[in-house]
Amino acid sequence: MKILALNSSPRTGSQSKTELMLNHLVKGMREAGADVEVVNLREKKVNNCIGCFTCWTKTPGKCIHKDDMTDELYPKWLRADIVVYATPLYHFTMNATMKAFIERTLPVAEPFFREHGGRTYHPLRYRHPKVCFLSVAGFPEPEVFNQLSAWVNFVYGQHEILVGEIYRPLAEILDLPFFKEKAEEIYRATEEAGKEIVQNTKISPETTEKITQPIVMDKKDFYEMGNKMWEACIDKGVTPKELLAELKGGIE
Repeated sequence: MKILALNSSPRTGSQSKTELMLNHLVKGMREAGADVEVVNLREKKVNNCIGCFTCWTKTPGKCIHKDDMTDELYPKWLRADIVVYATPLYHFTMNATMKAFIERTLPVAEPFFREHGGRTYHPLRYRHPKVCFLSVAGFPEPEVFNQLSAWVNFVYGQHEILVGEIYRPLAEILDLPFFKEKAEEIYRATEEAGKEIVQNTKISPETTEKITQPIVMDKKDFYEMGNKMWEACIDKGVTPKELLAELKGGIE
């Protein structure tokens, strides 16, 4: 099984909880025998779709843009059995980098109108890979992913393309030492989700429950901790990344 894992986070390392969760998902997929390629979209040039419909008329199936999407990523996307879309939650849905990528997959469809079950659609020119969505958010409520999940299911859920959704609220505290035990449980469950996707093309409810389990019992504790961090950043005139580096330097 060939899997293309796309990471649209602009951040790297421990600063990126999208990357952190994706790494564990990919680990499980590879342990289950899948051939997984990870692509960081921040390192690629993917132009916005300009709505010219050249890919539907003049050059059917091929985009007019000459960039990394046309020359590299779209061919890989077509060859993949499963594509993982890993994105931080921005304004309660995917970020612009991921949306731009998905919009550029338009050449997979033909322009003609079809209808099924009362819904209009465009027929596919090529086989569409199955998809899995992964996202992380700073807010503690799982409901913050409702808008993203609704979009994902509207677009992919009714065509037997969607094989999994992994949404982790309160992700910003995953790498804090105080929550290490809970984080390890979540990481193990995310790896298990990767194995299940490869082996069963779905994630079990039990695994999903472990991934989304609460990290803090009282949200007020999170509010207090988070607000103190932001107050410190504002007082010092630094970003959270700079504050963390300063604290680590003080410890050393």
